[in-house]
Amino acid sequence: MNELFKRVLVAALLIPVVLIILYFQGLSLVITLAIIVFLGGLEYIRMMHKAKIQISYVWIVLNCLFYFAIVYIKGRDFSLLWLALLFALIESITTWNAERSIPRLFATFFCFVYTALFPALIARISLSYSEYNFLLALILMIWFVDSIAYFVGMKIGKHRNITAISPQKSLEGFLAGILAPWLILIILYICKVRIMSFSYLALIAIAAGIIGQIGDLIESMLKRYCKVKNSSNLLPGHGGILDRCDSILFAGSFLYCALEILTKVR
Repeated sequence: MNELFKRVLVAALLIPVVLIILYFQGLSLVITLAIIVFLGGLEYIRMMHKAKIQISYVWIVLNCLFYFAIVYIKGRDFSLLWLALLFALIESITTWNAERSIPRLFATFFCFVYTALFPALIARISLSYSEYNFLLALILMIWFVDSIAYFVGMKIGKHRNITAISPQKSLEGFLAGILAPWLILIILYICKVRIMSFSYLALIAIAAGIIGQIGDLIESMLKRYCKVKNSSNLLPGHGGILDRCDSILFAGSFLYCALEILTKVR
């Protein structure tokens, strides 16, 4: 079974499941994201171990607890962030090593942010803004952006190596990914299709077109630092959970913060 066939088969099986979960949202989405917290945390820690940064597996349990706390205890965000940092600091103090403790401290706290905080903020979109299915719109937009950026980069991408993190990414593909969501917005406007207000659509376009691509680059940075090709081999032809969710984690968490700011400004 070649890699392309594996990739297509896994996508064909997972995409309908993902769309159903996003459509119904609620508890099923919260549980799905909890699974991503667990598996993503496991992948992250294993990657860091390959980079000689020994993060304790206890953080997988802590991240799951923090995830549910952030999802359901709204208004205590800074307290929970402080508590997570305190745990990481205590671990560094009690296991002090002059060469490794500080890198491990930062890697551990980023593990919490990346694999627990970000999924929790995404879950909050579903719970706090249930009148619109922002997540379904965001996921579809990210898939569209990824496809456009890939094909434009492959066909006309001449200015490559725009970042040492991912040398194969081209400037043309990156810019196409930024502009692609706005093409959708223009088509919706011309066809007079009103899904939600333009301000909401604009936030989704920014999240998918810019933040999502930055999220992909950050995951590439982590893998390059850890000298691994994929975060794991969990999904044949696709890599790991973090490989598939990197754009969504950053774009979704950004979208929640942007929606909160927009709501308060209004």
